[in-house]
Amino acid sequence: MFTLRVNLFLISILASAFPVISYPDFNDFYSRGIFGGETKYEILNKNYVRSYSNSGNSVFVTRNTFDVLEKNIATWSWKVLIPLKANERLRRNHDFAARVIFCKSDGILPTQKRCLNYVWSDSVEKGTVWLNPWNSKQINISLRDNKDGVDTWQKEEVNLVEDFKKYLNIDIKKIWGWGVITDADNTRQIASAEFKDFNFQ
Repeated sequence: MFTLRVNLFLISILASAFPVISYPDFNDFYSRGIFGGETKYEILNKNYVRSYSNSGNSVFVTRNTFDVLEKNIATWSWKVLIPLKANERLRRNHDFAARVIFCKSDGILPTQKRCLNYVWSDSVEKGTVWLNPWNSKQINISLRDNKDGVDTWQKEEVNLVEDFKKYLNIDIKKIWGWGVITDADNTRQIASAEFKDFNFQ
């Protein structure tokens, strides 16, 4: 009995030392158009949002910063409801039914942001990493592809500090804005996805 109490005490200490941050509240996010039509984002609850794009391209984003030295592991669940048919390596096809973007800012201009895009791709194989053909300061990382199914939840876990160093050679300390995106302006198609259960620890 004593051993059980000690183990429970140690677990509680460890849990308090490495808190899991349930974040965000999507009610604090806003939709910002980029090119073409608008993607619609419907908040299903504070940590659950559905996207729908008919040839649109807008991000659902927050400018809130957080210290990745304290919370460097990001987890979330997502699924594609309506997939795209596209070769995302090409500029004319560079759309994704679902992506999650994290950015570091080097200034106030959009061109001064360096970002990682974790994407659910169609034709590009899962595990592929490539340069955004529209912006050389952004990297695409395919976590899922068309073999991962439609209307099927998938859970992700990424280390932001390690990935910014590995793919952009940046020793990052803070995230200066992040969000979710469904875009279909280049392919002129319809796409839809859902994102939920974001946590940082």
